[in-house]
Amino acid sequence: MTRVELKEKLIAKIGTTNDEELLNQISRLVNLELFADEIYKLNPEEFEAVKEGIAQIESGLFVSEAEANRTIDKCLGR
Repeated sequence: MTRVELKEKLIAKIGTTNDEELLNQISRLVNLELFADEIYKLNPEEFEAVKEGIAQIESGLFVSEAEANRTIDKCLGR
């Protein structure tokens, strides 16, 4: 299917659907694509949190994903 055909098919589906959830999901996807080209600017608190996290990693203060999952499972009683 070509890009033009796909666009036409999507436009037709959007035009005929009454499924509000489908339309909301399409809207979210379109909006995500529109904002994907924007560069997110960290505020000062976020920037400091990132710096702190990098320092923790560099100091070896982290756990593996598997270890974190085991801890979470233990806390949840699994």
